[in-house]
Amino acid sequence: MKNILFLLFLGYNCFSQVAGSLDTSFNFTGTSSRCNYGVPNQVIPNSSFFQFNDKIICLSINYTSCSITLTRFNGDGSIDNSFGTNGALVNTMCSVFINGGYYPYSMAIQSDNKIVIMGLQQNNTYPNAYWVVRLLPNGDLDQSFNGNGYLDLSFGTVQDRGRCIALQPDGKILVGGNTGDTAEFFSVARVNSNGTLDTTFGVNGLARTAFSALESTPNSIAVQTDGKIVLAGYTITSYAQDFALSRFNSNGTIDTTFGNNGKVITTVDFTDSDAISKILIEPDGKITAVGDTSFTNNPYTAMTRYLSDGSLDNTFGVSGIVLASNIMGTGPIFDRQIDGKYVIVGGYDSVTFEVFRFNHDGTLDSGFGTNGFVNPLPTTGIASSNVLIQPDNKIVIVGRGIIQNSYQDCTTVVRLNPGVLSTNNFAATSINLFPNPTENEVYFDNSKSQFINVAVYNCLGQEVEIQKVASTINEKIELNNLSSGVYVLKFSGENVNSIQKVIKR
Repeated sequence: MKNILFLLFLGYNCFSQVAGSLDTSFNFTGTSSRCNYGVPNQVIPNSSFFQFNDKIICLSINYTSCSITLTRFNGDGSIDNSFGTNGALVNTMCSVFINGGYYPYSMAIQSDNKIVIMGLQQNNTYPNAYWVVRLLPNGDLDQSFNGNGYLDLSFGTVQDRGRCIALQPDGKILVGGNTGDTAEFFSVARVNSNGTLDTTFGVNGLARTAFSALESTPNSIAVQTDGKIVLAGYTITSYAQDFALSRFNSNGTIDTTFGNNGKVITTVDFTDSDAISKILIEPDGKITAVGDTSFTNNPYTAMTRYLSDGSLDNTFGVSGIVLASNIMGTGPIFDRQIDGKYVIVGGYDSVTFEVFRFNHDGTLDSGFGTNGFVNPLPTTGIASSNVLIQPDNKIVIVGRGIIQNSYQDCTTVVRLNPGVLSTNNFAATSINLFPNPTENEVYFDNSKSQFINVAVYNCLGQEVEIQKVASTINEKIELNNLSSGVYVLKFSGENVNSIQKVIKR
């Protein structure tokens, strides 16, 4: 009888639109585009983030004019005409900065909504170097950053190429890339919030580790809750290209507890080209990576998941590896829903706007769209290049669109309904909630974890309330105002976070 009542409560509270369907509350159609940038066929969306008031800001690259193009949409899908000119800001880096051309690769948004962009610089001293620029929330150059808005930095080698960026909780900026005579080093620089190098990190703000004498390139960087820094991309060994990860301690020294002396190399498929394009740190400390593997120039998506020590997680896919030959394209990108499911888009070299969803164990989610995938723009979408998960679990896809019967590129945003959260896919935690199920409140021991906030989500992924908690043994979470059903509790603190589900009867 209890199971029947539970299913009734779950069904009543978790009704939603079909998973993968267009969210018509977004610009009335589920899609929105900003076109006519003035340069045909060159606006390539590369990175996107949420800004204040649910705004969506997109970074695009114009390789022919070394310029940044930023486009901003409102949370309802309309173009934000208060930003730049009709929602777009084109910043030609060659004219703003000195020492040659600047090519943006990635973007991050600070807690104060300032925009941080990094990439590759080409100058007269070295063929390549790193650079990082900070813009105010309205897109103007932030002159308080290093006194001029930007910072050029070099490891002093021929192959200094900045590729990825991450922000620490304390506001410091991590810029990852490769260095060396043959680009053999995974490298990271740490920049203070004022735009100067953090000399307490590594050697005068710079740290690196070598994989081989051949090329090694990190494409993604992430910060663990303990402050350790993970870089991920690829390395070429004996002319074979494999997945590669390295981990640094928070002070810039190599973390020798990770893999083999701080490095992990994984042959995903016995092909000539494997490369990680993005990593995510799971709530339980595992590291999940997505990338591509190719044979005879036919790239398709691969995923791997690692335990905190760098060994493959055998509960994921086949011995920690998932091969998805139905997802084509170079550089696939993904994001993680609160229930642990992964939403994947094809990347910058994909040929369609298709979106895929996988369960937490690496299997395709057959309840999403048609057998795990949807193509929301079959006639006007060129390529989906980035994905974001909103706090209410709705799925935002950013990519390239076209004006029909025209060669003009558009920055296109699509929002999809997530469907019902899967309560079976939450990562196990060490938190013991009692009683569970409960009538009104649950208790837990917070004396060691030192959590500060507990956010409560319903099974649609919507945050219904947030509560402050104290560091006591029997700390209480009130559920009095909630109806019966399944809820997800997201615990967060200064250096810790965790997820647990609870049943309210």
